[in-house]
Amino acid sequence: MDSGQTNQRLGRIPLVIGMPIMITQNFDVQSGVVNGCHGILKSIRYRLDHQGRRHAISCVVSALNTSAETVLPYLEDKTDVVALED
Repeated sequence: MDSGQTNQRLGRIPLVIGMPIMITQNFDVQSGVVNGCHGILKSIRYRLDHQGRRHAISCVVSALNTSAETVLPYLEDKTDVVALED
């Protein structure tokens, strides 16, 4: 199916800790967590639907090309950023 039929959604894609990812929307422009930012997936939070399927609601990404001034609570260092579901 082309992206016009899927409303620009890829459908199901496997998320694997340690895989390279690219952020595709602006989350924190001032700190550089923007569309096109590359990183490595560090953790994933899911919700379960009524059929027991998992849907990612947030991810922690290690993104070296960001400029955060402080470490967010519960994250390891300044290169760790959080991406949230739409």
